[in-house]
Amino acid sequence: MHKSTIKIIIILSAISFLGLVVTQTFWVMKAVNIAEKQSDHRVNIALNEVINEMITHHDTNMGFSVNPANPSANHKATFFEVIDTVLLDKLIKKYIDYHRLNENYYYAIVQTRKDSVIFASTPEIEKYRKGKPHKVCLSCLWKEENSHLEVYFPSQRHQTILEMSMWLGASGLFILIVILSFAFVITTIIRQKKLSEIKNDFINNMTHEFKTPISTISLAAEVLTKNDASVSSERIRKYSRIIFDENQRMRSQVERVLQVAQLDRGEFMLNKTEFDLHQLIRETIHNLCIEKCEEQATFNFSLNAPRSNISADRMHVSNVIVNLVENAIKYSNGNAMILIETRSIDSGISFSISDEGVGMAHKTLRHIFNKFYRVPTGNIHNVKGFGLGLYYVRNIVELHKGHIHVTSELNKGSRFEVFLPFLQD
Repeated sequence: MHKSTIKIIIILSAISFLGLVVTQTFWVMKAVNIAEKQSDHRVNIALNEVINEMITHHDTNMGFSVNPANPSANHKATFFEVIDTVLLDKLIKKYIDYHRLNENYYYAIVQTRKDSVIFASTPEIEKYRKGKPHKVCLSCLWKEENSHLEVYFPSQRHQTILEMSMWLGASGLFILIVILSFAFVITTIIRQKKLSEIKNDFINNMTHEFKTPISTISLAAEVLTKNDASVSSERIRKYSRIIFDENQRMRSQVERVLQVAQLDRGEFMLNKTEFDLHQLIRETIHNLCIEKCEEQATFNFSLNAPRSNISADRMHVSNVIVNLVENAIKYSNGNAMILIETRSIDSGISFSISDEGVGMAHKTLRHIFNKFYRVPTGNIHNVKGFGLGLYYVRNIVELHKGHIHVTSELNKGSRFEVFLPFLQD
């Protein structure tokens, strides 16, 4: 799949996902508004029922107050004789409970023309009047001057959302699932794309690594198979040596791939013995330099660890050293200057391999231990390898209950430090 196709899929998916979230959010807000309107309607019904019962009470209880429809000529009732605030409070509470409305409410009787409070259920009523009021006219009870009843529900929005919490929670959960699924799919697509590129690079590198020795062996074998009496025994030994060396080179590459396959399958077993790490380092570097680095690298040793005997797999620890040294040689400009140090740390020994080569950028350090990853150098074949060396190194070190740390700076070199415990379970 081409990069442009992946980008188009991601963009279209992102637009669709954003549209879904916006639509869902819109309907959630719409549902909250509808629920608030329904609550407002129930409040209005409750207030009308309060006024109707107040009217009925005054019409049937002439001894308590003057009938507002037929005021007495001898006695003029006052406002609070007509509108009994104690009765009003009881009726408001009665119908608020009946209609299952929010019990956190406050009310006030307000003179309409002056917008001044005549009576309030709390001294702090002005603080609540800044909110949304529910009004009902009191002119049917008191006709001397226009007044109305205002009821406030400070936590109405909170109560509405609380009543819809299950539905809103389900919507939020589904949106979260869609978000996580979208992120997972996009991440998987990008990861699969990277894996595909890494696989292609690995196949190209492997083809190149095997093509060179195969061609060399083919040419050498062709020379040896010719029945030419002029071919000296020295020349035969030379071409035979070329065939042997190139065969060993291919064998080592195949073994490296097989070792990594065993690591991935969990079939890797360590054969632990006790040995001197200082001695192993010197022997490994000596054997390596006989074949590869007599004129390519200069080694400096600072083997200062007071205790150097460890219990580990000698062969694989040697391979760790070889991999790190080979990388130091590969990524050095010209003659490699390599420093190998050891020191004791707690219950183990630490050895480091430092070079003065090309170094690595900070973003590269996060990936160098990944399988098949190779440090970009501009030309895919200018540095040989499959990108398995450091992956193998990290796994071997971790199988020994150790750890590896790397520091590097561009054009100044790199330093790999490996810790191995003295004794392991």
